[in-house]
Amino acid sequence: MASLRPLLLTGPLLLSGMAAFALALPLAAAKPVAAQTMVASAGISATRVIGEREIGRRIADMVKQRNGGRPVEIHFHGLGNEIEVPAASAGFQVEEFSFDSRNGRFYGTVASSAASSIKVSGRAQPVEAIPVLKSRITTGQVITRGDIEWLQVPANRYGAGYIDRIEELVGQTPRRALAAGLPIRNADIGKPEAITKNGLVTMVAQAPGLTITTTGRAMEAGSVGDVVQVMNLQSKRTVQATVTGMNLVQVITAPNIIASN
Repeated sequence: MASLRPLLLTGPLLLSGMAAFALALPLAAAKPVAAQTMVASAGISATRVIGEREIGRRIADMVKQRNGGRPVEIHFHGLGNEIEVPAASAGFQVEEFSFDSRNGRFYGTVASSAASSIKVSGRAQPVEAIPVLKSRITTGQVITRGDIEWLQVPANRYGAGYIDRIEELVGQTPRRALAAGLPIRNADIGKPEAITKNGLVTMVAQAPGLTITTTGRAMEAGSVGDVVQVMNLQSKRTVQATVTGMNLVQVITAPNIIASN
């Protein structure tokens, strides 16, 4: 160890100031230096970054106030649409804001209380909400309000031929399996079948003071409200009937038609 001491003080590797002093001291004496570094680091002000999503929400609200309250989706030009502010800062403001309703373009300055600011620009795209399914639904399942959520899409992208009201979905069933979260066409759904082709049904015929019931066989499938052909299993006669419920039809013709053998 004695041979190392001249190298530290007089050899070709020369150290000065606190660095040389720290190396010359025992290990226990060097610890206060590290403690001073930690204190200095602790003195740095904490910050947070306000990202593009939060700034976009603020701009969307400002655009809505200028376009009659219609919701919009914000698309920024370029990258770097974020600002760093002190952690304790109240947030940011959008200043010098301008919006052209003809083309949807906007410009503005995003500023914080810490005097930092950035320029932002982009386009506000009008959007609308349409009903979609929360999860996959297959043929035969009846759609309820609990199966539906709202999806924001560019305005006028899905026009005629697509479902845009929740009332058009509730109580319907898919003609094929439908995936979650996608726009639904009118042709994708229909009323659920209440009777099946060749299935047995209860035939009801009514007249003043008289109700007659018998068993029939549906010659075709149908939903509530449909008019279908049903064969009376007793008389073997085929009559028209209106589907009124599950496996239930109301005979349109006179009661004696289904009562006769």
